[in-house]
Amino acid sequence: MHARAPTNSVDRSPSLAGRRSYTRALAHSRRVRVLKRAIPVGAVAAVVLVVAITLFNPFASQGGLSIGPVNVSGTRIVMDGPRLSGFQDDTRPYEVTATQASQDVREPNLVDLVDLRARITIDDAGNIVRVEAAQGRFDTEAELLDLERDVRITSTLGYTADLRSARIDFGAGTVVSNEPVRVGVGSGTVEANALSLSEGGDVITFTGGVTSTFLLGAEGEEAAAAAASPAASSRSNDP
Repeated sequence: MHARAPTNSVDRSPSLAGRRSYTRALAHSRRVRVLKRAIPVGAVAAVVLVVAITLFNPFASQGGLSIGPVNVSGTRIVMDGPRLSGFQDDTRPYEVTATQASQDVREPNLVDLVDLRARITIDDAGNIVRVEAAQGRFDTEAELLDLERDVRITSTLGYTADLRSARIDFGAGTVVSNEPVRVGVGSGTVEANALSLSEGGDVITFTGGVTSTFLLGAEGEEAAAAAASPAASSRSNDP
């Protein structure tokens, strides 16, 4: 299932059933188009890239960075409670935290993360994306980030994405999850056995056991408004 913007073709069928089918299809198409726009893979990648390149280099000196105790256990360097905050383009704030970050000096390109949380402002209107994962591993050479367990992406734009795992390929600009996923936006949800984002987030592909549910009419509009409201967004804990 590919989430692409709908074409301008219109079903002119005079039958009532045809008009109803067209209305349902149009509403569904609009929801999928919103869904495509609501997952800014570039924003997520920007957050993680900041984490991997800046926060988790044990030898870096960076403003806005604070860490707890640093321990050495055998060949591993362990940092407790790292926190990085700052601004993108000098105007959009971000904050990234983790319970722990560690690195084996024998494999300096691999960084293991525990309880990663990120919050980033993605536009001038102040919309925020939050990313959470119980575990993560970043490969600085391959530019790959693997997120595992309880991966959740939420946004004040009104969407949520729940994944068991995800791989972000910064070089290719893609996000892939080969385990069951659930994406909710506004008044609808899409569930599938796998998900991939490509072309900078312009194309979202759901595969395997794809099901979608969308509420239409006033009920759907109320659900969409509730999902996008500040009150709904505030339910997610800040990192």
